[in-house]
Amino acid sequence: MAQEYFSVALSQDISLAIPLASIKTVTQLETKNICLVPGVADFWYGVVNFKGSLLWVLDSDRYFNLNSTRQNYRRKKLTTVVIKHHSKDSKQVALVTPKLEGIISVESERLEQLTDSSSPRLTDCCLGMISDNNKNTYILKGNLLEQLYQQTKVSA
Repeated sequence: MAQEYFSVALSQDISLAIPLASIKTVTQLETKNICLVPGVADFWYGVVNFKGSLLWVLDSDRYFNLNSTRQNYRRKKLTTVVIKHHSKDSKQVALVTPKLEGIISVESERLEQLTDSSSPRLTDCCLGMISDNNKNTYILKGNLLEQLYQQTKVSA
């Protein structure tokens, strides 16, 4: 049975497919409005006021260990996907992406096992992957937020 995901690029050859039901919205954030938070893990850009609520901005390059430089800070706007939070005390999280790819439909039989060459964080939070034309698309489990909470001690 096919399931729908919203695909975002993490790099030229790696994409992340987020369950469609987990997407709240797609937006652009101005970097000048993002406030750094001292003492949090370095994969957080910081926080921003988003429609009257605190939104934590995740640096996907650093979180998934794809590229250690913060090239996005040179840009004035960051494209982000805001993940739905499922409980009142959950943090709102936005995942920074260099490129939106759109909605994809994935048949479960197309899923491949994750390889040892995959980033450990991708392995931890993904169900599997699909490979097409030298590009790997990793299928996100619904527990990305839980993974993030375990890796930061700051409470919202």
